[in-house]
Amino acid sequence: MIAVIQRVREATVRIDGQVKRQIQTGFLVLLGVRIDIGV
Repeated sequence: MIAVIQRVREATVRIDGQVKRQIQTGFLVLLGVRIDIGV
């Protein structure tokens, strides 16, 4: 039972990291677009 909880936590952390990376990339792209437009 404990092993299952640990696996779920590991998976959650992994998914969390991927989502954060995607959000950061999205922000950088948005910032780049804003700088290009000059807003």
